[in-house]
Amino acid sequence: MKRLAAVIPCVLLLAGLTAVSAESQDDKGGGGSGKQSVFDLGDPQGIDSMNPLIGVTAAAYEAWNIQYATLTDKAASDFHTIPGLAKSWKGSKDGRTWTYTLRDGLKWSDGKPLTAEDIAWTVNTSRDEEWINHSATTVNLDATAKDDTTLVLKSKVPDPKLPTMDVYILPKHIWGKMSADERGKYDATDGVGSGPFVLEQFEKGQFARFKANKYFWGGKPAVDKVVLRKFNNPDAMVAALKTGELDAAEDVPGAAFDRLAKEPNIQTVEGNQGAMSEVAINGGDGLKKPHPALLDPRVREAIGHAIDKKTLVARVLNGHGTVAQTVSTSPDPSWTPDIPSDKVFDFDLDKAKQILDDAGYKDTNGDGVREMPGGGKPLNFTYMVRSDSETGAPIAEFVTGWLKEIGIATTKKVADDSQLTTIIGKGDYDMFSWGWVPFVDPDPMLSYFTCDQVASDPKDPTNYYNDANYCDPGYDKLYQQQKVELDRAKREQIVHEMLTRLQQWGVYHVIYTYPDLQAYVKGRFDGFVRQPAKIGPVVYSNTSPSYARLKPATASAAGDDGGSSAGIIAAIVAVVLLAGGGVLLLRRRRTAYERE
Repeated sequence: MKRLAAVIPCVLLLAGLTAVSAESQDDKGGGGSGKQSVFDLGDPQGIDSMNPLIGVTAAAYEAWNIQYATLTDKAASDFHTIPGLAKSWKGSKDGRTWTYTLRDGLKWSDGKPLTAEDIAWTVNTSRDEEWINHSATTVNLDATAKDDTTLVLKSKVPDPKLPTMDVYILPKHIWGKMSADERGKYDATDGVGSGPFVLEQFEKGQFARFKANKYFWGGKPAVDKVVLRKFNNPDAMVAALKTGELDAAEDVPGAAFDRLAKEPNIQTVEGNQGAMSEVAINGGDGLKKPHPALLDPRVREAIGHAIDKKTLVARVLNGHGTVAQTVSTSPDPSWTPDIPSDKVFDFDLDKAKQILDDAGYKDTNGDGVREMPGGGKPLNFTYMVRSDSETGAPIAEFVTGWLKEIGIATTKKVADDSQLTTIIGKGDYDMFSWGWVPFVDPDPMLSYFTCDQVASDPKDPTNYYNDANYCDPGYDKLYQQQKVELDRAKREQIVHEMLTRLQQWGVYHVIYTYPDLQAYVKGRFDGFVRQPAKIGPVVYSNTSPSYARLKPATASAAGDDGGSSAGIIAAIVAVVLLAGGGVLLLRRRRTAYERE
């Protein structure tokens, strides 16, 4: 990925240094060294919340994948449904009732029994309170605990996702004591879970440290701890990997990835799972309205023709990506339609100018910026730039530059992911660029663009997902149809129609799909598994199966921490001095463990 030259202030350097303090060097190592084995993973994004009810970033999903098991799991090979907390299940003839039998002796990490009641409570409460990371799956379900190890799920409608039930199960004895309002505000740092690791310490903006869960149903992991570290500077993260302070790195910049591939002690991984990035436009159906020109579909169409997607792939991703036309809803590409050539917003600045001219948007005073038809308010749009992204700043530079060429001015404002989530919810923006990594089933991603996912409560603008702030009743009708269609071919047709319709509204200009670029130090840990097989990433995948399988490679390799805090500090300083700057400024998304 291209980096923009920018001086790194001292505060950024200090922020980068705090990331290395999550684990003392005495804790590093493993195998026969007598020290604890610690797997350190760096990521430029960071966890926005440990609370599965409200978090949205990919790093948060990774943390939940580590801590919370699901009723059923997904195979690492191809995502097919496999046992999780449930060891077996049986369906009724009409497919609307499913009876699950749980594993014997399940426990939460605090030693309390994990029973069918915990699962029933999670399903029913998430349905009633419309938890944003659960409700798309549980909205039509009713769960009943017949006994401690028997759970019955009944669906009001045919449900093509069943028997898969992959929402995070929460401990009722912790979360059930709170009110709905308290649950939505809970910091969720209690460290009680059922996954392979559970939270030990969380410092937002710095790190989350997890310890092995001795009560995990798959057996206590061979690695003692996992640390997810946030790096404000991707170059510092890469430097930490090279010096050995990190064991692995997630979302490596494209140019750095190509250089790391030449390092003999580094293994690079180009993992594909349907990740996408888009330039989104405020559709105007949220709490606040965008610039009035953006309510005109002709202006949104012109913007689509002013985005050179091929250049963005080449210059921003260093070639590690594929031009896309509409939303990616699954790692399975069969759900993505081929947009007809006459409906594609191809890059054509002259065409964009002509569309604006014909619509009456003219530059009447010769300042290079068009005004509203008949004169008046100039076309100056607020463009939000993500500070937590290596790609946010360069995408903004390219896109705003092209918009300037067609007579549209922009005012760029910088925000981190937590800030931007609230800003988008309020509708207090005109444009931004972000991205998604989808679930396996397309339903959750499709649900994000329905009318009821537009924020409507000024006191809680974050409890939503529709970041286009656009409501289309026609789309909603199709969404309800696909949600109950059991015939795969017919459901695909409906989904294709939905995504083509969304693309044509011009509020969501998908620019590309891209692989998750990762790297890890060779000879430290064994057990990495790609999901899906051969083409997927080894971490930050749909169910993140690697963590439970990791083990120190050898006593000598695991005991050699390969670096020190002093070494990484020196590496970060070197990055600052040699590069003369860096990017101050990743995506969002969703998982468990499996044995095949």
